[in-house]
Amino acid sequence: MAFSRFLLVVLVALSCTSQVTAQEANQGTIANELESMLEKIDTPEITPIRTESPRSTLQSLYNLRDDLETSLGAYWQQQNTANEIQIVFVIGQIRALIDLAQVPSASRRETGTQTALYLLDILGRVEAIDAAVLPGPDDLDDQSTTGFRLPGTPLRIIEIVEGDRAGEYLFSADTVHSAPRFFAGLKTLPLRSSLAITSWDDTSRQLSGPWIPIAGISKLPNFMRRSILDTPVWKILIVLLLSVAAGVVLRVWHRLLVEWLTDDPVKIVRLRILSPIGIMIGLLWLQHVFSFQINTTGRFFDLTESCLVVVFYIAATGAFWTMSRAFFETVIVDPRRTNRSLDDSFIRLVGQIIGFIGGVLILGYGAHELGVPVLSMIAGFGIGGIAVALAVRPTLENLIGGFILFIDKPVRVGDYCTFGDQSGTVENIGVRSTQLRSTDRTQISIPNAQFADMQIVNWAKCDTMLINEILGLRFETDAEQMRYVLAKIREMLHSHPRIELETIRVRFIGFGDSSKNVDLRIYAKTREWNDFYSIREDVLLRIDDIVEASGTGFAFPSQTLYWSRDPGLDTERTEQAHQEVATWRRRRELPFPRFSSTALERLSGKLKYPPLGSPDYFATDEELAEGGETLSTDEPQDPVSERKPEEKSGD
Repeated sequence: MAFSRFLLVVLVALSCTSQVTAQEANQGTIANELESMLEKIDTPEITPIRTESPRSTLQSLYNLRDDLETSLGAYWQQQNTANEIQIVFVIGQIRALIDLAQVPSASRRETGTQTALYLLDILGRVEAIDAAVLPGPDDLDDQSTTGFRLPGTPLRIIEIVEGDRAGEYLFSADTVHSAPRFFAGLKTLPLRSSLAITSWDDTSRQLSGPWIPIAGISKLPNFMRRSILDTPVWKILIVLLLSVAAGVVLRVWHRLLVEWLTDDPVKIVRLRILSPIGIMIGLLWLQHVFSFQINTTGRFFDLTESCLVVVFYIAATGAFWTMSRAFFETVIVDPRRTNRSLDDSFIRLVGQIIGFIGGVLILGYGAHELGVPVLSMIAGFGIGGIAVALAVRPTLENLIGGFILFIDKPVRVGDYCTFGDQSGTVENIGVRSTQLRSTDRTQISIPNAQFADMQIVNWAKCDTMLINEILGLRFETDAEQMRYVLAKIREMLHSHPRIELETIRVRFIGFGDSSKNVDLRIYAKTREWNDFYSIREDVLLRIDDIVEASGTGFAFPSQTLYWSRDPGLDTERTEQAHQEVATWRRRRELPFPRFSSTALERLSGKLKYPPLGSPDYFATDEELAEGGETLSTDEPQDPVSERKPEEKSGD
């Protein structure tokens, strides 16, 4: 199907289409092309075919045989393109009398031509069959429509019941196989023909286009005219030489493209598409030369045509993939786009998916042209859908996981994140997996489905960066020293220009095994790692100076052994505690297991907070709650603000 492959070149080069549209049958396509060319050439009138009955079909074959003899005689007298086109057209008309629906598209023209020549050889050797013995249009109502066999032959003319040619009478699809077998037993019989030929099949093998003069062929030695794979040796040698020459030219073309490549990624992709397009155009030219100038035949034609089709559709797939990349890379570098990173990866992913789907469709069309039962394979996939679904489930999960990452956007390309027990910078989100660069510069590849299910900490989305430390002071630190340390650290942090003031928290949180612990939680005004570590270093050094100035120090895990005389318990204070507990018992006020409601009412709000001496000692609850951190923006800032006025602590 030269025309369909040429159309594919145009579509890929101009519009990035993913599939070549379905074409007409090969013989019909070439016939239409030749008809338009014949209109411009002064040629003898050729009898049109008629297939409305078996008689009409056989009579059309006889008429076309006479036209072919006339056209071939004219071509031998004057070897030019016009006469060649007329021969090709007549043979195409004979092919149209044969049911070739079951023949692969890639070999339909050659198979049909070979079968047509076998028909001419058979009918020219057997006893002449009068077309009148077959039913005509007026006789079909009284005849069986299952088929009509030509007397003395296995050839049958049947009615086509479906497809574009339904209702026509053609030589059956079995003719493709039965004709050569039957002809093998008739080779020794003489051929009835107005030309000096002994076989239509042998004559067609030696026939060539106007580029190769007949006089030169006649001077070739006999061994060069012998057939290998149904094609003369001299034709095979020319095909090999032209193939090698075309390969060298395409290689040089590819090298020139490589030299033209620049550092611009979009220009690189655009130039690379010229290489597969050059291959496609070169293959179309070779297909034309092999078919219409050299005229390869038989099994050698099938071999060369299959190779050309395979390479052509592989090149078409590469061209579509490259074109898809070029298109989406152009979208990515569009200066009008402001949102980058993740969107760029998403666009590339979409381009890869479209390129993959388009490539599969192109390869599927090429396989269909070669005769591979693509539709049957798809039906087989439907039957074995469960097995296929189980086989491709991980791939589909990863593909869906990739889309989830693009839609949910937990990370973007370039973000530093923590996932599981690892950390790294996202470099690419692909169709199957996400690639990250870890801190030790190794590359981590995680399937998208697994990565999307992970708990991901995206450090790039921090508006500020947390500094959280536990300061352990020595147990010898007294309360006043602790107050001094806490006050000075808070003072230093409120004075620091790179600390978020609203989030400062420095609190004495409890007693550790070997220290009094102070919790430091502040946020640095930065989003860059080196700057964060610099700010934290400065804060910690200033805290070290404050602790040293207070007279205490940092604790470390230790045990202190004291050698002293045990003074025992304080008997006076012990007696006071016993008397107070006895008083609770007498008054039935022992607070176990809980305080009474009267005691709770008496105690409520009695303790003063903040403590005496604090600048907030006289502040109200609302004033204390201002500027604090809430657990939810929908909740009040402090539960105290929800109390009734009479429940708040007084001044």
